[in-house]
Amino acid sequence: MTNRVTTDLADVYEQLHQLLSRYVPPFKPKQGMVRDKRDLHLQAPKPVTVPGVYGGKPKDVAMASIILQKGYVGFYFLPVYLNPAVQKKLSPALRKLLKGKTCFYIRGLSPELLKDVEAALEIGRADFEKRGWI
Repeated sequence: MTNRVTTDLADVYEQLHQLLSRYVPPFKPKQGMVRDKRDLHLQAPKPVTVPGVYGGKPKDVAMASIILQKGYVGFYFLPVYLNPAVQKKLSPALRKLLKGKTCFYIRGLSPELLKDVEAALEIGRADFEKRGWI
């Protein structure tokens, strides 16, 4: 592995897609949910009840998603919203890319950043497991 940073967004998306695909199962993959964009969503295997949200009705919940946008690949990571302490466990390099509540703007991907995303996915998997969602 080289220290080269991939800036071609289609390549960045493909690398992240390969990484997320390794989490199927236990997660259920969903694609084509965002019109006219390439996307992948890692959903809990069955609808879950999120306390205080959706009126207590079970909903499909994605632990992580990627969407190829015009100027970046959006990495959406729900555990940082569900449990703010999760954000402190993420690498400083990844935290720096957080825009809003759950979206990380990835414009370039180095081997180190790819490892940081993988570490985040492990944290998310453990969080969903602890909640009994997978």
